[in-house]
Amino acid sequence: MDPLLTAATAIITLLGAWFAVDKFIRPVLKTIKTLMERTAAFLEDWNGTDAEPGRDKVPGVMERLNRIDGELSHNGGTSIKDGVARIEKRLEAGDKKFDDLYKRIKRIEDRLDK
Repeated sequence: MDPLLTAATAIITLLGAWFAVDKFIRPVLKTIKTLMERTAAFLEDWNGTDAEPGRDKVPGVMERLNRIDGELSHNGGTSIKDGVARIEKRLEAGDKKFDDLYKRIKRIEDRLDK
């Protein structure tokens, strides 16, 4: 076989392989790399990270959800829900006092109008 033909065949084969890698395999690898990076970031956020020098511990999703759930449940006075319940009671008491005061003022006005 002619050495020039063999060299040309080798060059064409290499160019074809480079084209296949550049046009088909590289985008697939890039997509796989992006998916792996996103999955790793998601899992790090989900699981949280331990404290490191210069960085505080970052709690995971389940730990954060448990903390939120605790704030939305009665727990003896320190949760947000307990605080809202206290505010609601004070508002109701204030409304009652306001209504009583309004009735007293109304009676005084009625007496003065007579």
